[in-house]
Amino acid sequence: MSGGEPVTQTLRSHDRILAELASLPVDFDRLVLRPYDRETLVQPAADGGWGVVEILPHLRDWEAIYYERARAIVYEENPRLMAQDDSLWAIERDYRSQDPVETLAELSEMRERLVALLSDLTPEAWDRTGEHSAFGRITLRWLMNQLCDHDREHLDQALDAVVS
Repeated sequence: MSGGEPVTQTLRSHDRILAELASLPVDFDRLVLRPYDRETLVQPAADGGWGVVEILPHLRDWEAIYYERARAIVYEENPRLMAQDDSLWAIERDYRSQDPVETLAELSEMRERLVALLSDLTPEAWDRTGEHSAFGRITLRWLMNQLCDHDREHLDQALDAVVS
């Protein structure tokens, strides 16, 4: 999908997006890190999937990309946004060796920066667009809605990993 009308479908208002984005680090700390010991956090999920030790660096690495995309949409006219292949990041970036507490602290700082960027935007700014190499023309609202979905998916995955 390239050109044409922007992808705008979303179920969240910009206020809800901001609230959800701001809550991710707090939710991870409260629901995942504090209740479980380090041994639990570094073990793989019972189903063979990622444990918390892989999930947090994954979220942190995507946070940098989402921030740069959001910043580009806010400050540039219809910027080109390249798709990313994250399939080997866990191995290439050695996620298993990273400390979950430190990684969450890094993610928290990065998320604060993103929320600060978005907090003072006008309603019209949320409709600014970028041209994504895989999705075509997208709005900032759509992009941040996707980030909220991505956050929720991995928070649920982390909760499953620690209780299995």
